[in-house]
Amino acid sequence: MRLTRITPQKKRPDRRNLYADGTFLSGVSTETLARLALRVGDEIGPEQLQAILKAEELHSARAVALRLLGRRPRTEKEIRTRLREKEFADSEIATTLEDLKRSGLVDDEEFARAFVRDALSLRPAGKMLLKRKLLLLGVSRDIVDRVLAESIDGGAEESLARDLAEKFLSRARSSGRDEPQAKLRARLSAYLARRGFAWEVIQSTVSIALKDDE
Repeated sequence: MRLTRITPQKKRPDRRNLYADGTFLSGVSTETLARLALRVGDEIGPEQLQAILKAEELHSARAVALRLLGRRPRTEKEIRTRLREKEFADSEIATTLEDLKRSGLVDDEEFARAFVRDALSLRPAGKMLLKRKLLLLGVSRDIVDRVLAESIDGGAEESLARDLAEKFLSRARSSGRDEPQAKLRARLSAYLARRGFAWEVIQSTVSIALKDDE
């Protein structure tokens, strides 16, 4: 069959309708049209048709990924999961991710750095909690360990824990409750554990904070 007409879609100016032998063949993006250099008069055999359909699937996968990235940065795992939910083939997902990584739009290490930086400025937490969250988002363990080592050394983590302990004790004092020291110690320890601090950091922080509080 021969490509006999290419017309713009009325509601989507970035897409075109293809007609072969006077019959509607497929809708395609202008990107696919340019990539395959499709022109009226071209012969469209089974191989050419397969190439058009594959190019369109890749275009659609990339469009979905870019919409996701437009809302917030994403890890490679997040993009892969969402594209699988949209039922794109694994080969199309792999090609899309390689393209996004090559262009710097998906970079798990930069994602982890930004995630830690934002977390520390908005809602400080210990390494354990940050590590757990990044692993759940699909960042590899090697990247997580490296980024956390760069971003939070031992002294910095203790300083974060101390600041949180002081705020906790300030709220406890302002509540007017007169609770036993043992109970206050247990509540503060549990709070710091929920914020993701290691047990040795919690022990030293609680001891210093309660001693200062006295």
